Amino acid sequence: MSFVVDQIRRIDSQLDRLQLSTTQAGGSFSTLTAEEAYDPAKTARIAHLQNLIKSLSTTTSSKLSLVPGYRILETLQRAELSSSCATCTQWFAQDASGQTDDDETRENASYEHELEWLLLSKATAQVYGQVLNTILEQTIPLEDDIWYWDDVLSTYRFAGLYSIQTSPIRLWNWSQEIYRDVRSRGGHLADGWTQFYALVKDSVQQRSMANIQRRVVSPLAMVRNEGRRKRAALKKIRLVNANALGVLLGEGLSNDSIEGDGTQTPGLLGAQDNNHRWKSVVCKTIALMDAVIQSVNTAELSIDKFEDSVANITQDDQYYELHEPSGERTATTLKPRDVAGRLQNLLNHALPTYTTNFNAVVKDNGRPSRLIRYWLPATILLVSSTTIFRIILNRREEMLIWIREFGQTVIDFWSNWVVEPMKKVIGTIRHDEDSEVSIMSKRSLETDRASLERMVVDFAIKNPEGAALNESQIADIRAKVREGDLTAVLRSYEKDIQSPVKGAIIGNLASALLIQVQKTKVDVELAMSGIDSILKSQELLFGFIGLTPGVLVSMGVYRWMMGVFSSRKGVQQWARQGKLLLVLRNIDRILTSATPTEFGEISYQDHGLLLCEVHSLRQAASGILPRRIFHDCLVEVDELVDVRSGLDRQQKVVDRIREDSFTPSFITTIGIDFKIRTIELDGKRVKLQIWDTAGQERFRTITTAYYRGAMGILLVYDVTDERSFNNIRTWFSNVEQHATEGVNKILIGNKCDWEEKRAVSTEQGQALADELGIPFLEVSAKSNINVDKAFYSLAGDIKKRLIDSARTDPAAGPKVDVGQTGDANGGGMGGKCC
Repeated sequence: MSFVVDQIRRIDSQLDRLQLSTTQAGGSFSTLTAEEAYDPAKTARIAHLQNLIKSLSTTTSSKLSLVPGYRILETLQRAELSSSCATCTQWFAQDASGQTDDDETRENASYEHELEWLLLSKATAQVYGQVLNTILEQTIPLEDDIWYWDDVLSTYRFAGLYSIQTSPIRLWNWSQEIYRDVRSRGGHLADGWTQFYALVKDSVQQRSMANIQRRVVSPLAMVRNEGRRKRAALKKIRLVNANALGVLLGEGLSNDSIEGDGTQTPGLLGAQDNNHRWKSVVCKTIALMDAVIQSVNTAELSIDKFEDSVANITQDDQYYELHEPSGERTATTLKPRDVAGRLQNLLNHALPTYTTNFNAVVKDNGRPSRLIRYWLPATILLVSSTTIFRIILNRREEMLIWIREFGQTVIDFWSNWVVEPMKKVIGTIRHDEDSEVSIMSKRSLETDRASLERMVVDFAIKNPEGAALNESQIADIRAKVREGDLTAVLRSYEKDIQSPVKGAIIGNLASALLIQVQKTKVDVELAMSGIDSILKSQELLFGFIGLTPGVLVSMGVYRWMMGVFSSRKGVQQWARQGKLLLVLRNIDRILTSATPTEFGEISYQDHGLLLCEVHSLRQAASGILPRRIFHDCLVEVDELVDVRSGLDRQQKVVDRIREDSFTPSFITTIGIDFKIRTIELDGKRVKLQIWDTAGQERFRTITTAYYRGAMGILLVYDVTDERSFNNIRTWFSNVEQHATEGVNKILIGNKCDWEEKRAVSTEQGQALADELGIPFLEVSAKSNINVDKAFYSLAGDIKKRLIDSARTDPAAGPKVDVGQTGDANGGGMGGKCC
């Protein structure tokens, strides 16, 4: 969205607030007469006009910035404005018959008549936007063409390149001159080639070879002269368009919109003599647009005569002559149908004629077309295309084989060095069935342990050492078996082994031996499980070693590709930021070189140039700044383009945008932040070293170390946060404890412009400052209120203290020469503010 769209929306919103009704005797408002309310034709006509008015409003669609010209024409045609309404019939019939038209005899305008004027006002606002936008969009690209000719004139390399690029055109023009000269002598190909060639030879000989060489072979001097001429023509049309923009903004609807009363109807306030002012402003704007376009289309008009030309044209224009504060003459003299006809003429003839003339001038004086600039490399490519195609056809098989092998190599690398090693590592971790390292099955150890447990429990139940075993004793035996304790079995084995034969026949020796064999098997499996774990860890190690090269290569390729694309984005971002800085420099250059009028305002020409740069600034900032910060930037831009704020204020706005810009989003200070600012204090250059300390508790140890040696300290709280105000006493005690004795201090209340959110009053801040015995000041970083004053005040107090200290005790205090002008290498006063 551009500045023009903002202006049209502002004008349109003021038109929407117009009150078309009149106050009747009795104090009630009447929007329709009885005839209009009960006549179906009148009611349908009014509804039709209301729909057309709504279609021309900028609020009907957020997608369309401005209503296109063809839709405006279509709407005016559909309105079918005529002189048949009751008001036109009465008013203009009286004028035609020579009757008086005093206010006492003239009735109030009908609601239908007022709607027709409102429709014309909406259409005029949209046409006004179309004219502004057309001139603006055609003026801004001229800067690129001017830069092109600057490059051609700056170096012989660009001049030579341009000479080569345009040499076919000059050769063709020279050939055309020879041919016309021969034709003027009566030469025709029909008379014979010999005679025609003789005439051509004579014509060429008359033009010296030196002239041919200068104009065709080495025309650098001619090229530079051509560049100067075309650059001058482009600069002229750019300044003329800038003048046109400035006049339209300074004298048209935008001016009355800014003033605030141009399109207001004070009929509800009882001032019946001014209730037609908005009609007068609309007609004045129509005449102004017509005069501006006529002046721009005058090719021989000089830049300094533009405003005079517009004044002369409007002086003889009835629409402009009728302009007066009340607007009564406009409303009673001009018919809505005639006004609509003039608007249609603007869209159908004046604006297209301007566009055609402008494009013709740019075509003649702008940079050459792409065909001219790139015909040489295109010709080389075309000539060498047969060789390139021949190479491709002859090596087609080799290229296809190379592409297939490259693709297969990538696939094999990814499969063998990334996918397969990854599968092996995952398989080793999960101990799959296909794992290459597996000494024993996954469930072998658990099965043998369960079998041993059952054998021991059955043996203990069959051979109890006393009464039968209960459940708790059986559970205890199970737990001992899991720990490897077979005491019940070993006791029976020791008893039976004393008489092996008897124990084998009638005892439990065989069962005990089998249980011990099972126990040995379980122990062996436990040992094997440990070995298996060691082998699995080694397999994981080698698996990761095998996976590492593939991962590293893949990461390298990925980072390289990301670097390629991110660097391209970085270059584009850098280009946008560079354009933003360049636009700011152009704005500063325009305001610096501008000569203010007696009212402190810049001229129409400078205002137009400023508008072009501001439009470019908005476009560049919209692609760089975050959405919230961009909306805050728009506030600064609107203030910058307001010519009635004065040149001094506009320059301060540029300084605030460029250097002391405020953004609502911030990054919390981590530890310490640092900045140097050089100011002029009492005619001396003073360098301030400003230290911003973090307010969080976790940084308290770090920040207190910077108190020592600080010459001045600003204690800052937020006027919208009472907690920050209550913490000032804590900060003050820390300063008294860690800072140098006698250090200058000042209490600062920030965000003083946020009155609706204020939680700490000015009186509370002043009372706390009096209690602590330090100065007090409220500031606003966003609105730039008292920010400079705070630092200048503190720096002045520091300087005064150091001078007084040096007079009373020359040997005491820091060695600072406060009388010498400071510079970047030292010698100045250093102010450290925490």
